[in-house]
Amino acid sequence: MSMDKNETDALMVPTLEKVRGIVKARPFAFEDRRKIIEIEEDAEKRSLMGLGKVINVGVRTVLKCDLIYVALNNMNFDWGCHATLVLKKGDEVVGAEVRDEKLIARLSKQKNVWFMHKNFIVYKDKMSFPQDIMQKNCFFEIPCLPAEWCLVEDNTFQCDSIIYANPSTPADIFLKEQYFNGLDEKGCGTILVGVESYPK
Repeated sequence: MSMDKNETDALMVPTLEKVRGIVKARPFAFEDRRKIIEIEEDAEKRSLMGLGKVINVGVRTVLKCDLIYVALNNMNFDWGCHATLVLKKGDEVVGAEVRDEKLIARLSKQKNVWFMHKNFIVYKDKMSFPQDIMQKNCFFEIPCLPAEWCLVEDNTFQCDSIIYANPSTPADIFLKEQYFNGLDEKGCGTILVGVESYPK
């Protein structure tokens, strides 16, 4: 038996609001997809700290999901150990944010790894650093991440996966205004959560 959208929303919103660090959650209005894409495209025209273009693949992926939710999160939200930013040259990952302390310690001993920041590495054998960045041969990508923390406690709920993405600052402002009455407390941000392959 599959649920309709209203039943799923009634299940997903409280499920998201039970997650540590998520303050509020709302169903995302499909008519806002185009606006978010436009905001992200505009944000992508700017560079990251003068280091290159940033493409928010994560938000685009979530916006293709059958069901989407907006969650307001605070500093207690656990982003886990997945990279929220990667550096690519073509289709190859040549750098990435590293959030796992043990992995950071291991990588710091490798000769082909250079730390661009305390938790962002570049693989020196996969690119010419910094020339590839200065010549704009590389770009930064914000990926979508698995929402392993979203545990739906209802055996009638079925989906292939639940993913989430971090919107750009301008999209975050829009989402706060549109879904949370413009709430902009220090340390609060938004994420977009997508449910993939929702049974029809």
